[in-house]
Amino acid sequence: MSFFSKLTGGLKKNVSQGRKKVLKDERRLTTSRLNRRTAFTVVFWGVLLGVIFFSFQAWARTGFLNEKVNGYQDQASSQIESLNEVGFANSPAGETFANQFVTTYINVSNDEKKREERSKALQDFLAEGLQVGELENLTAFQGKRVLKSASLYDVKNVSEDAASYVYRIDYELFNVVEKKEQVPVKSKGKDGKEAVVKEERMKKIDEPLGKKEQMIVVRLGTDGNSFNVIEQPYYQAIPGKSRVAAVQDQTDQSQQNVKVEDEMKQFVTQFFTSYTTNSVDEMAYLMEKPESLKDLYEYKGLEDFVVYDGEQEGQYIVKTLVLLQEANTGLQTKHPFTLVVSKENNKFYVKQFKHTLGG
Repeated sequence: MSFFSKLTGGLKKNVSQGRKKVLKDERRLTTSRLNRRTAFTVVFWGVLLGVIFFSFQAWARTGFLNEKVNGYQDQASSQIESLNEVGFANSPAGETFANQFVTTYINVSNDEKKREERSKALQDFLAEGLQVGELENLTAFQGKRVLKSASLYDVKNVSEDAASYVYRIDYELFNVVEKKEQVPVKSKGKDGKEAVVKEERMKKIDEPLGKKEQMIVVRLGTDGNSFNVIEQPYYQAIPGKSRVAAVQDQTDQSQQNVKVEDEMKQFVTQFFTSYTTNSVDEMAYLMEKPESLKDLYEYKGLEDFVVYDGEQEGQYIVKTLVLLQEANTGLQTKHPFTLVVSKENNKFYVKQFKHTLGG
């Protein structure tokens, strides 16, 4: 082979190898670029989705927490409102404070020093700006006042920070008078011997002026930590005794059924005998909602027995007083009952059993 041929073949081979190398390098570069781009895209979308996800979680959690906080706030507000409406009125601390004030206020001594001590004690009960001198004037009262009893009667005019405590009080008034009195004293005579003689002296005596019963109203205020009397207390007369009408049988008398009275009385007698001797389970055969007074009372009879026609045919309403005697004693009491009785399977059955004549 000629030199020229060898040279030409070597050049072709080098060119071919160079081309393959360039193509190979280009493929590597393209693949590398694609891998980097894909990785960047994945990372970018991953980060973006992560941000969106955690932002949503944070928003949802914030909303949840806000809802919880608002719920707690509403609950706390409700509890505070309930405390303001009910808690203050029923506060043992408020009642104790009012009771202590009433005790200090009503008791008045005839001793000047004790009156001064009382005045200082009363001032501690009073709100800022209210003075003892604005409550009373004892200058003309030379006697004394003694509290016998004080009991809480009512709590009214309850607001967020104040309430009026109404006490029923019983106290006694005394007028302190000076009377001459013969007092035995020892004295020496002219002969130097001691002898007992009568000597006239003035002595203070508590003269009763009578007892009083009335109501006293004490208005208390609070700052949440302590109580004070915020207005002058005032008196009221004890409410008059009132009487309400007793429960009576209001059933229409035209519905009374005299014809079945004897038959029903026989059944009711049997029923209440069982009522005081049978167990609750056994009474289930005689009444819809079984009750029993077994071993507690003994049946002794009926009074004011009346039978009326019921709302349905074959149904009767029985109203009566039942004499029950406490077991092992002679003590009898009268119990009101209303029975709604119907006939089932040829026997009477108590559908309703009420401890009243009015139902």
